[in-house]
Amino acid sequence: MNKQLTISFQVTAWEEEHKDETTENPTLSRIKVKKSFDSEAFKGESVGELLMCASKNGAAGYTVMDRFHVEIENRQGSFVAVHGGMTDEMKASGKIVPGSGTDELEGIGGTLEFKSDEKGKAIIFDYSFEDVN
Repeated sequence: MNKQLTISFQVTAWEEEHKDETTENPTLSRIKVKKSFDSEAFKGESVGELLMCASKNGAAGYTVMDRFHVEIENRQGSFVAVHGGMTDEMKASGKIVPGSGTDELEGIGGTLEFKSDEKGKAIIFDYSFEDVN
């Protein structure tokens, strides 16, 4: 059975490195990004490698691979998600990499949608657990 959580988060680190200096605009960057989560149902942190293209008019597109080290439903472990988006769509979405769950999160699967507004940053997380025994 799929479950859904809306999880607020904080970006705790943003270490940007420009990757292509052949042109001033648009920029291509590689970014190490860390996030923290502290809700009753979803606690922990993630660390990811983000590739981003940003233009001088503020438009951007990105893709990131995040490893989440979290506790969900009193289960601890990690999983990897791949997600991305464009600023003109005002949303970013992705998926848990199949088979990437570890420890008590083995068998986790699902999707993620990232949103950011005046209330803050949040992930809408749809997930389920496969029987891995």
